Amino acid sequence: MERKKLDKKSYIVTGIIALVIAVLSGIISVNNFPGNIENMAEDAIYQNPEVIPSDIKIIAIDEETLTKLGAYSDWNRTYFADVIQILNENPDKAPKVIGIDVVFSGTNNSKEDAELVEACKAGGNVVLASSLVFDSYLHKDSDGTYHNVQYVSGEGKPYDELAAVVDYGFTNAIYDKDGFVRRTYTQIHSKYEGVTTVYESFAYCIASKVGDIKDYDMKVEVALVGMPGEFEIISMADVLDGTVSGDYFDDCIVLIGAYEEGMMDSYRVPIDYSSQMYGVELQANYIYGLLNDRIIYNVDEFIQFIIAVVIVLLFGLYALNARIRNVIIALFVVVIGYILMAIGIFNVSSYMLNLLAVPIGVALAFLVALIFKYIEMQKKRMYEMRDMLFSMAEAMAETIEGRTPYNANHTKNVAKRCVEMLEFINKKHKEKKTELHFSEEDKRELYLAAMLHDVGKMDVPLSIMDKPTKLGSREEKLKDRLLMISLRIKNDALTGYITNEEAKKRLDVIERFVSGLGGFNCGRPLKDEEWALVNEIADSVYVGQDGEEIPYMTQEEIDDLHIKAGTLSEKERTIMQSHVEYTDKILAHIQFGDQFKNVRAMAANHHELLNGRGYPKGIKEEELDTMTRILTIMDIYDSLIADDRPYKKPKSVKVAFDILDEEAQAGKIDKALLEFAKELYLKEE
Repeated sequence: MERKKLDKKSYIVTGIIALVIAVLSGIISVNNFPGNIENMAEDAIYQNPEVIPSDIKIIAIDEETLTKLGAYSDWNRTYFADVIQILNENPDKAPKVIGIDVVFSGTNNSKEDAELVEACKAGGNVVLASSLVFDSYLHKDSDGTYHNVQYVSGEGKPYDELAAVVDYGFTNAIYDKDGFVRRTYTQIHSKYEGVTTVYESFAYCIASKVGDIKDYDMKVEVALVGMPGEFEIISMADVLDGTVSGDYFDDCIVLIGAYEEGMMDSYRVPIDYSSQMYGVELQANYIYGLLNDRIIYNVDEFIQFIIAVVIVLLFGLYALNARIRNVIIALFVVVIGYILMAIGIFNVSSYMLNLLAVPIGVALAFLVALIFKYIEMQKKRMYEMRDMLFSMAEAMAETIEGRTPYNANHTKNVAKRCVEMLEFINKKHKEKKTELHFSEEDKRELYLAAMLHDVGKMDVPLSIMDKPTKLGSREEKLKDRLLMISLRIKNDALTGYITNEEAKKRLDVIERFVSGLGGFNCGRPLKDEEWALVNEIADSVYVGQDGEEIPYMTQEEIDDLHIKAGTLSEKERTIMQSHVEYTDKILAHIQFGDQFKNVRAMAANHHELLNGRGYPKGIKEEELDTMTRILTIMDIYDSLIADDRPYKKPKSVKVAFDILDEEAQAGKIDKALLEFAKELYLKEE
């Protein structure tokens, strides 16, 4: 259908709307929103592997090495000294640099430590790893304002004798909110009490020794050259036993580091979402990136803002005045063209544009154009728009409930019960038993609010929504640890380290705990004797014959099992409760119109209580209208009788209303409305 010509006022309104969307897109581009999705898009476009360099080799502390040399915790430093000596045995065929991604921070002045110092000193080409500890302090500006300043409060560096003969750099990783490592430090300039100290990163230190590198920012994003496992890997055991000659590393950059899962040195990287990359591989990528300028640069924020605003503004003005068919074509042309432009700019200059801001902006402009067309249509089309809104709400509700097998029908049940309540109250109104009365518009508005009241749960992690027990995924790890400790206790008894009686006593405690774990781990309150057993296990530490200490439980497990009721910790409960705030934020972007103007407030306030002790805002009864109060009661009622929750058994209707009566007596929910609900639903018993 062709759009009618707009009058002057409409042109002004459409122009303002297009400008707002354009500015919003510019803000999105500058703030890298939505973060996780934007990161995924940028990873796919800007992270492109190349041919792996042959002059960077990794000597791996791998499973083969650990099998031959024993557990890493039992090593002395002679092994590293021997490797350095082997690599530097022939000076004409020695590596350019030997980088050891291991922190040698302490010494007992042993012969082995001295050998490592001597080997490093003789080689003159060794770079070691260190680690930085950060802290912050309040700094007062000249205008009297305070702000937190981060500084390096400590450094885990090589011991003094070793530090004197080597270079070293820190290996602290920079994690993004999604858990991926995309950026790295080059240097850190730490200022404290007027003194500035410069710390170089491990990769930067090595790259600087090998060649001339640019003066980079302190944090850079590197385009990784290799996927996990693609660099040439040589087992440290093969170097030590002579299987691989030291001459093989002639004129190479050699990195030595952990290459086994148990050593806990691996990271999620943007170049491969399916597997993690060991820290030594990541350092290899960083070194190559710094030496070859494989650095990803961000376009200046102002330029990024202007690009997004101009493109979206032009598209928005066109979309609001063109045929919908032409707008659709333009939408695809702009989105694809923008992405191709971003790829072209990156290939030429290594500068990256935000990928989603413009597509989001033109998508929003496209939606606004559709809304304007609906506004200009006849009343029938307005009803169609209303129907579309309800369909969207139902689809969103379906999406929310479809995320988890638990709580699958809650939204629909609450919406259905809310409408039933309004119809029942209207019936009582006809019987002259109440002055309350609700129109058909009221029913539609409350139904829509009920369908959207939990939309914010799309942002709640499934690990919290679906958490059936206190421990959740930690339960199996705890059982495995206790089994391992049990085996060690049995072995200690066999070797005479402890008596059979003592072993039997300890094993009995573990066995009683494991057999009762299902009860301890569920959401019910524990009995005194159960708390005693949980606390006994929590306080227990296995001490081996070699002095090794293994706590029976981690602090996280202790905190989880000490949840008094339910399966969520206070932190998890707070995250769960935050769904109301996200509901409010999501619904703030939806145009409900005058007919549904209260939907957002009702949905956002369904966990507020009359006594002001609800969440998230803690508002009181004067701000809670009747339909919001009904939504609150129906939400609690359905939660109590639901039979699909992982953490509790369903309550009977009678018990549910007993609980609701207690809530009403405490001033939390509306007593009069609760009486209508009891009259309506208790008859089902």
